[in-house]
Amino acid sequence: MAPDPHRRRRVLPTATATLLLIGLGATAPDLAHAAQPFRPASAPTAPSPTPTTEKGLRKSLDALNEEAEILTEKFNKARVEFNKARKAEQDATREAERLRALAEPARQKLGSLAAANYMAGGPDVLFGSGASAEGLSDRAFLAQSQATAVLALKKQIDQADAAERTAKAKTAQVKKAWDDAKKTREAAKTKVSEVMKRLDKLTTTHASDPRTGLSATVKGSGLPAKMARKALTKLGSPYVWAAAGPSSFDCSGLVVWAYAQVGKPGLPHYTGDLFAMGSKVSRGALRSGDLVYFGGNLHHMGIYLGDGKYLHAPQTGDVVKISKLSDRSDFAGANRIS
Repeated sequence: MAPDPHRRRRVLPTATATLLLIGLGATAPDLAHAAQPFRPASAPTAPSPTPTTEKGLRKSLDALNEEAEILTEKFNKARVEFNKARKAEQDATREAERLRALAEPARQKLGSLAAANYMAGGPDVLFGSGASAEGLSDRAFLAQSQATAVLALKKQIDQADAAERTAKAKTAQVKKAWDDAKKTREAAKTKVSEVMKRLDKLTTTHASDPRTGLSATVKGSGLPAKMARKALTKLGSPYVWAAAGPSSFDCSGLVVWAYAQVGKPGLPHYTGDLFAMGSKVSRGALRSGDLVYFGGNLHHMGIYLGDGKYLHAPQTGDVVKISKLSDRSDFAGANRIS
């Protein structure tokens, strides 16, 4: 007998359709390819425990600062990669949710057909009378079409779920690398701070002014502190308007001369221009070598030493001396030029 060209393809058995519905909620296979591990930054090199000279401490400090810069860049890289990984994870999650939502209507229709068939007592309802394979009912053809569509969507959902888990694993690994980089960077900064404290302690200078009876302590090894020490060598030098050394000074001239002696020549011989340079410093954060200014028009300035004292060339008829910052009621601000 010749085959009937109008005969429809045999429907998937009801049990198969039911298993397919269950499969939509099943867990997808494990990841085949986990993200490659992100290696954490190496721990910073500890400084020598026994440097006792300024030269030795500076060598240790240079090495630590270089390593701190490297670790900072590793931290920055890890942070950027974490943000990228988190965005990829969010995109993968949205795609998986989209596909699951797309499959839901077809899954519900297939479920309704399977339930109706079960309630009717078996596959005879889906097939024509007598359950002949040559005569599938319209409901059977619809069930097969729905099952095929859901099966295709299930494959896409499985792939999306796997991509989502891969993205989450990558995010977790990069987040750990970021945390590790953060810890090693902080450890390096701590070591730098320790060496700086040793260096500052080693490079402490005590000075006293026999004319005022005041004394001060200059601490630090940076350029401002070096400049302050150089300026202290001019204690007692006379004030001369517009002079910038080497034997007489006005207030800004003393600063210009002292900076030139420590490798920073050519600073402007004017309080307003000097105040515009460097970084501003609050009164509570003053350190040795910071520049302090007085008057609403910045008509006077000096060099902060420490202990609430500053060095300055006050006025005609006076000399370079140490004074108390608290004696001035017109403090206008401070800055640090490195």
